[in-house]
Amino acid sequence: MAFPNWVESEFTKAGDVGVTPFFSYWGIFQGNPVGGQAQEVGYAHEMLFGATFDMQKLVGWNGASFKISGASNSGTNLSTAIGNVFNTAESYVTPTGMFYEMYYAQKLFDNFLEFRVGRMVVADQFCGLPAFGMQVSGGIDGNPTSLFLNSNFTSSPNATWGATVKINPTPIIYAETGVFQATNRLGKIAYHGLDFSMRGNDGLLMFAETGWSPTFGAQPAGTTHDKDGKKSVVPADAGLPGLYKFGGYFSTFPYAGFLGGAQQNTYGFYLLAQQTVWQSAKNASHNFAVWGGVTYSPQFQVAEMPVMGFGGTIWQGLIPGRDQDQFLCTWMTGSFSSAYADSVAATPGNARPTAETVFDVSYIINITPNVFIQPDIQYIIQPNGVGTTPNALVIGAQFGCNF
Repeated sequence: MAFPNWVESEFTKAGDVGVTPFFSYWGIFQGNPVGGQAQEVGYAHEMLFGATFDMQKLVGWNGASFKISGASNSGTNLSTAIGNVFNTAESYVTPTGMFYEMYYAQKLFDNFLEFRVGRMVVADQFCGLPAFGMQVSGGIDGNPTSLFLNSNFTSSPNATWGATVKINPTPIIYAETGVFQATNRLGKIAYHGLDFSMRGNDGLLMFAETGWSPTFGAQPAGTTHDKDGKKSVVPADAGLPGLYKFGGYFSTFPYAGFLGGAQQNTYGFYLLAQQTVWQSAKNASHNFAVWGGVTYSPQFQVAEMPVMGFGGTIWQGLIPGRDQDQFLCTWMTGSFSSAYADSVAATPGNARPTAETVFDVSYIINITPNVFIQPDIQYIIQPNGVGTTPNALVIGAQFGCNF
């Protein structure tokens, strides 16, 4: 039996008794042969591991679960050599071992209501699309970079205290809100994720989001008759699934202004969409989807990137015989605020930043359902928003596994 299948089998056996371990690994090797402040190569990896405990199977608590996890990360950040903002590698995160999430989750009233409380990240529940997790570039993989620049937004492996409540009035509509600890100690290597304290200079980061996941054109199987009365079977049509989200955040954390002073009670908004627009009638694995969105944070004195736009396409089954492989084309642009640009240009010799743009093309080759390799090419226009740094070409590959 192949090693990955053996691992999956053992994980399934553990889940049958109420304990489901999980393990994920992403490694990215890449280099910029031209452009940027310097030409270098880099490798970074992110590894997440832990377990989810089904409390119904273990102690009879219906709809309850408990999750605990850790992370081990290492590598170099190629964007340091290039000098750009949209990190070239999504797997370059806090480079050390980290205690990650630990939270209790409960579903009630036939899944109408869900809540979570404990150590968690905002990214698990807010401002995400399925397309985000497929990318190699850290500019959009997981969540838009603008949220990290403008707020205390959190994603793996940096968790804080938080609580979320979600209601599902229908199978395709939901509304969710959450409150999280906002702290300047986030991601500090010295803490290794083990600083559980709440201090007087911390703030609150609150998110709210609503979503709609329609399926257009779905039809059940049926029969039809031609003009001669001959009956024929009409196969079922699964339709074209979509996902649409609108949300926003409000933070009480005091952010330092780029030109002096500080500002509290900051806020921002986002709009996201992903829609399958074509699906083969003969093979549902052959499909084409588009996605995109925008974030907006209007406090220009403290928001480094007040506007970020992004979008892309996903073509699954492009190559005959490779039904699960996916061809990705991605674009993202971030515009820097005037206050941030003025603060950078105030240093003699610095150019005034305007906007950075990245085009990213990659192809996900699924070796098994759990193991993949992803060749990738990125082109970075105006690294860090300035024309004085040459546009950079980044070539590399991501490989990983999920169990």
